[in-house]
Amino acid sequence: MRKSAEGGTDKTKGRDWILVGADFSRPGRTALIRARELARQRGASLLVQHVIDGHGLDELARLFNLTEKELRSRLERERRERLEKLLREVDDGEGGVTTEMVISWGTPFEEILRKATDFAVDLIVLGTAGRSADLERALFGSTAEKVLRATPCPVLCVPTE
Repeated sequence: MRKSAEGGTDKTKGRDWILVGADFSRPGRTALIRARELARQRGASLLVQHVIDGHGLDELARLFNLTEKELRSRLERERRERLEKLLREVDDGEGGVTTEMVISWGTPFEEILRKATDFAVDLIVLGTAGRSADLERALFGSTAEKVLRATPCPVLCVPTE
């Protein structure tokens, strides 16, 4: 997309955006519900982003006897369908929220930050699992923590209910 003179892209010009990370987890679902409520209250548009981490995809493709391109296509199609289903499930029937889905490939926190900049979002909403003794999270931090460290805008971390 081409950048406009006012910042953001031509597609985002004049719109307020709330970006929500959707990873199909319970915390992600809770964040999506909260982000939709906030978008409605603020008259903002909702950008629902799911990131597919493609690390090791070549090995997985070999295991399933597919080309990497075929596997990428299948994964993207399956995730898009799941995201559409999730949006239908959390739809409260109140309407009034313009929603755009985006599927990205890469490291989740990097892709969230990239879209936040591309769309000049006003708020990022992410689900958090709360306290965790998970070793990987303790050593490397969660996606939410990494987004918080480099964010171009406010971030709302929504704990699981």
